[in-house]
Order: sequence, then structure tokens, then C-alpha cells
Amino acid sequence: MKTPKHLLNIGQYIAFLLFLCVGNANAQILIDSVIAVVDGKAITQSEFVNEFRIEVIIGKPKPLLREPTAAEKQAYLDRIISRRLVLQAAEKIGITAVDHRKQVAERIAEIRTKFASDVAFYSILQKQELEMKALEKWVSDKIIYDEYYTRQFVRTVDSKEIDELAPQYFEANKAQFIAPATVTFRSVLLAVTPNSSAKEKQSAKRLAEQINSRLLQGETYDAIKQSFKTEKSIRFNSLTLNIDTRLGTTVAELKPAERKGPIAVPEGYRIVELVKKTPERQKQYSEVKGDIANLIRHNKAEIAFKEWLTRQKAEEPWYILEDAFKRVSGITIESTK
Repeated sequence: MKTPKHLLNIGQYIAFLLFLCVGNANAQILIDSVIAVVDGKAITQSEFVNEFRIEVIIGKPKPLLREPTAAEKQAYLDRIISRRLVLQAAEKIGITAVDHRKQVAERIAEIRTKFASDVAFYSILQKQELEMKALEKWVSDKIIYDEYYTRQFVRTVDSKEIDELAPQYFEANKAQFIAPATVTFRSVLLAVTPNSSAKEKQSAKRLAEQINSRLLQGETYDAIKQSFKTEKSIRFNSLTLNIDTRLGTTVAELKPAERKGPIAVPEGYRIVELVKKTPERQKQYSEVKGDIANLIRHNKAEIAFKEWLTRQKAEEPWYILEDAFKRVSGITIESTK
């Protein structure tokens, strides 16, 4: 933690507490408190709590849906402090002066698509006690952060060095570049939604059995597809799956042109017909050269960024108000389910 270069006087500490005056001068309700300061700018308790809640909104794979531990709280606060230092550096080279409103609107629109409707989206915001302005500010900061990181660290990696390291990395890590065994097959899916009634599910199963019977009698796949072209709940596809998936394993047991079904799957009922099996194989360097180059570039960028961040934390004024931070509790994060 960075020790402040100058001790703040009592008046400054009082100024860091935000109060809402209600009714008269003697009626004050604490609505927010400062838990850290970066370059004289406060990080408030509400900003800290929002960091947890925003993860749920943006669809992080494993958002925290319980009271965070002390170590988790520290990690999240460190993340905010690091972001502030990046934003501060971005301001110095003019990135923050650029109008990012269009990018923010696009990112917010992308987030909204994760929800069934705008009503559902705003309902979750309300459930999380999160204001739209707070989400927009977080998205804007993330855009600036990413732009600074890309400009200062990703793009500055020496391309000649990558060209030298990439073949060496491939030779030393060939096991990472194995194309898995796959199956390619024709599929007829009779879709059943989770909220379908037992009667609707049974009806879909009977129809799947009828389609399978027509195939057994010699009717072609394309002819049956044509006869059901207006049925949105019936999907005809050619698919390729890894053999180590659940459906892939089932299909891999078949011989070419052999058929199985109807099979109960999470999406409904499926009829499958094996087209071909492709065995596992070693990928060639030419196939993965770009992926390896990106991997090396981003690894080097991350190392350079961490070194830079360590220097920033040593040189820039920042500190945590430990007593205020320890008092932060009762963080409730609601699931979007």
C-alpha cells in the first residue's frame, strides 16, 4: 500500500465523507464513504460495491453471489485502484479527451442483448440497486483502460522478436496444438422449450419417431426437410462436434450412414446420421502461427503492464482508508436468474 506523501488534516478527512442533509442542518444521513484515494480522487464505498454487481449485469461466467471474503474484497479494491492509475495515465496522453459515447452506447446495447427484453434489463438493474449512469461510467472507463493497454503495451511488443519466438514455442508445446477427433453428422432436431407442457413434449417425440420412420423407409433427408420447411420448431442441420462431447460420443458409436434416434437432448429430440469421423491430428505450424503470435504478444504485454503498474504504485500518491474499508459489509449481489 502507498503511504501518503503528506498527512491529511482533520478537515480533509471530513471532506471525504459525503452527507445528505434531510429536513434541517442537524439531520444528516451518511450515504457514502471514501475507502481509498488515488491521486487525490476518492474511491467510494458505492463504487466498490458496484464492481461486484456490474459483473452480474455484464454476464461474467462466475459472478460472486455471496458476501465476499476479506481477500476477495481486497482483490476487487486493488482492481479499482489499478484502473484509476491507468485512467490517470490515459488522460495524460489524451485518450480520455476523445468522445467515447458511441462506443459506450454500443457496449451497453451488447449487454442488453443478454436479457429477454429492455424491461428485464432494467428490472435487473433495479434488483442490483445499480443506476444506469454507474454502468455507463464503468463501461466508459473499461473502454479507456483497454485502449491505453492496447496502445502502450500490446502494440509496442517487438514483432521481430515474436517471429523468432513463435516457432520455438510451437516446437516446445506441440501438445497444445492437437486438433481433436470429431464427428460430422446430419441432424434433425425437434425443439422443445423448457416451459413446454408434457403434452407438447410427447407430441414432439411422436413427430420425431414419424420422421425417423420415414427415413427408415427410404425417404431422403432432403425430401423430408422440404416437407417441413415451414415448421420453425424442426431444424435440419449438418453438424461437426468433438467426439469427447456427450452427443459426439453417441454419434461416434455409429457407422457411416447409420442413424439413431429420436435421442432426448436438452433442446428436445434429435435424430442423427453419421457422415464421417475425423481422427485426432497434430496441427501444422502454419495453421497456428497467428494464434501463437497473439499469445506471445499478450503475454509480453501483460508482463510489461504489471511492471509498469508496480512503478506507478510506487511513484503515484494513493492509499486505502483501512478503517473505512474494513467497515464495508452486507454486500448483496442478486442473481439474474
